[in-house]
Amino acid sequence: MNRRQFLYGSAAMALMSAMPFQARAAEGPVVKTAKGSVRGLVLDGVHVFRGVPCGMPPYEGKYRLALPEPVQAWNGVLDTVKFGDIPLQPDNKNKPIGGGDCLRLNIWTPAPGKTNCPVMVYIPGGGSTRCDNNDVRFDGTAFARDGIVLVTINYRVNVDGFLKIKGVPSNLALRDMMFALRWVQDNIAAFGGDPDKVTVFGQSAGATHITSLISSSKTKGLFRRAILQSPAALAQYDADLASKVSAALLDFYGIEDSREAVASLSPEKLLTFSAFIAAQNKKPDWCRMLGGNIAIFKPYYDGDILMKRPVDAIAEGAAKGLEIMAGCAEEEWRLYTVPSGAIDKIGDGAIKGFIDSTGFPADIAERYRKAGRGQTAGEIFTALQSDFVFRMAANKVLESQAKAGGKVWAYSFGWKSDAANGRLGAAHSVDLPFVFKTLHKDSPRIKSTLGTNPPDSLANSMHSAWVKFATTGNPGWTPFDLDRRMTMRFNTESKEVSDPWKTERENMPLK
Repeated sequence: MNRRQFLYGSAAMALMSAMPFQARAAEGPVVKTAKGSVRGLVLDGVHVFRGVPCGMPPYEGKYRLALPEPVQAWNGVLDTVKFGDIPLQPDNKNKPIGGGDCLRLNIWTPAPGKTNCPVMVYIPGGGSTRCDNNDVRFDGTAFARDGIVLVTINYRVNVDGFLKIKGVPSNLALRDMMFALRWVQDNIAAFGGDPDKVTVFGQSAGATHITSLISSSKTKGLFRRAILQSPAALAQYDADLASKVSAALLDFYGIEDSREAVASLSPEKLLTFSAFIAAQNKKPDWCRMLGGNIAIFKPYYDGDILMKRPVDAIAEGAAKGLEIMAGCAEEEWRLYTVPSGAIDKIGDGAIKGFIDSTGFPADIAERYRKAGRGQTAGEIFTALQSDFVFRMAANKVLESQAKAGGKVWAYSFGWKSDAANGRLGAAHSVDLPFVFKTLHKDSPRIKSTLGTNPPDSLANSMHSAWVKFATTGNPGWTPFDLDRRMTMRFNTESKEVSDPWKTERENMPLK
């Protein structure tokens, strides 16, 4: 990626802002935001605004590695009919993409006349290395048709969003999310939304970071409800560990610990962190230091946004005033081992490495085998990773909110996809098109994960529950408590079950 491509988004925004009103399209719904008017599209009876300006381009000049700043006001009407840029990140071949004017929002809203609608703000996942709020899986048409104003946001990822760097504000990714949520508070009424009825929701890394947001005193008043889909809810650092990880990566780059040094890296050089991760993950001491969760980009306790581990703050009542729903898929890690065929190649060494880095009992694999969680080493390793990273972490959020006396509901996604030669199962991210009712969108990712004939009835059930929760604060089943642990299990026939994670919870207790 060259310099021209890197800055294209911000240059395009400046050009659009300077264009006379008459030079742009003259049709479509117009909404006045705090900084100026925007014109969108009408698609399938829904008003859609793509790439709505929120923050200044965060990879350019004084905005690089700095707090997000609001866009400058503009004159006339700005067309918001095309998606904006995405944050700087690697593509599937580890080549740089994005990095332009990416702090933009996408908004789907019901037709005129609808006011005070519930608002849902979606925070995408991507392992904290990637983020794309333009993904067709997150199309908000179905939500808007059901009376919801749906917003998707972006945030800085990987080095710019998470690395602890001298002279750089802490947790810039979380600050980008909070910045977007404040924009929603200030502007969403103009799009028909009620700023007092905001539900923030996300999946994977998006849900992980919502765990941080709901635990922080800095987010009070930004949202009323939260839905956490497959959160790696224990994926945060204390300040000391964040410093150690940062020092190791900066040493790999061969630069000093400063804002100027990091900002001077080319996109190509900055994104070589994948080689660093691959090398470090072969080192037992490194994996033990990270406690088994070897993703390196994580928020850290900075004494400002995060004072302590989020689930501990939640257990102490930090989120007691919020209504929360949390859950996950039942075979999360199969997304990472089945399509590649790795599940058939993984041996006992991987299980031993998992036990060594996490500190779990040496016989945990045999316990899982006896409990029917798999037979081969690959199957057992996949089940252990599923539970450690996602299922038991989601359970920790549920338990923490219940201990604090807060309102919380649990779900489990059990539908098994027949993708990957019938073997994918209830894997990570398979649930997303059901929630958004985007099963039939033309997307390679959707087709490769849903397989043949995904049930529309399941999409109706899940989507309706999400809408009901955002509208009323109750998804329609028994709240979670520490005794019965009632959980809605979504499948072709969805029903409430009591304590569906009992075996895993007893064999993998997380502190």
